[in-house]
Amino acid sequence: MKLSKKQIQQYEEDGFLFFPGYFSEKEVSILQRELSRLPEGDPGRMVENDNKTVRALHGCHTHSEIFKRLIQHPRLLEPVQQILKELVYLYQFKINMKAAFTGDAWPWHQDYVFWYKEDGMPTPEVVNISIFLDEVNHFNGPLYLIPGSHKEGMVDVEAQIPNSGDKDADWQANVSANLKYCLNQTNVAQMVEKGGMVAPVGPRGSVLFFHGNVAHASVPNISPYDRRIIIITYNSIKNIPISKGKPRPEFLVCQDYVPLQPARDDVLLQQTNGQMIIACS
Repeated sequence: MKLSKKQIQQYEEDGFLFFPGYFSEKEVSILQRELSRLPEGDPGRMVENDNKTVRALHGCHTHSEIFKRLIQHPRLLEPVQQILKELVYLYQFKINMKAAFTGDAWPWHQDYVFWYKEDGMPTPEVVNISIFLDEVNHFNGPLYLIPGSHKEGMVDVEAQIPNSGDKDADWQANVSANLKYCLNQTNVAQMVEKGGMVAPVGPRGSVLFFHGNVAHASVPNISPYDRRIIIITYNSIKNIPISKGKPRPEFLVCQDYVPLQPARDDVLLQQTNGQMIIACS
């Protein structure tokens, strides 16, 4: 898929683009089935404060052929290459779970501040892509965005939680309900006064593209509806992080900088291990 000039201008103005029903029911069913097959002992697994509900899975593309294929899907890669005007590589792959009744909040934050301070990423010119594995509605903790907030640049907030010096242990502070770098109420109020707030909702298979500096958050899920989303972050091959000592774990931040090439549009439906992938009903 190629973005129109108008869509690119909208992304530059608002910091995001939303496409309801971007992937078909069959494609989403394949992704859901693959999620159910992931191993229990994944090192990138993060739980909620109750110490049992899964909050997020990081780096699961490394042991999933389906998720590897998704990363190279032309409906994702081609628009990203247009936006960034460069070849890109995979920076991060995760699945945020937000389980029914127990999924916790994500406080107001910008993503880039984590990547700059923890990884040494030079600029915020990256693109996040959020793929809805479930219907996202107004009740199950949709993502709140502040349009235009990326134009404010990175807000240099102080760390809420100090580093211990062990990046293999510290990474969880960047993905817990108590985030390490949060925007304060004044930051958020000023941004909302300028840009307002939106909460993209839509059927499973919907896709949201958003800038690394867009301020965003989500409230706890107190509904009976799960809200699982895949988030893929693409970075330009000209924006590779400058080392700040020991890198964070590979499942959190990819160190493979080989440019990605778009696959066929039916890549999720192709044969695997000699068998045609058949979506669950």
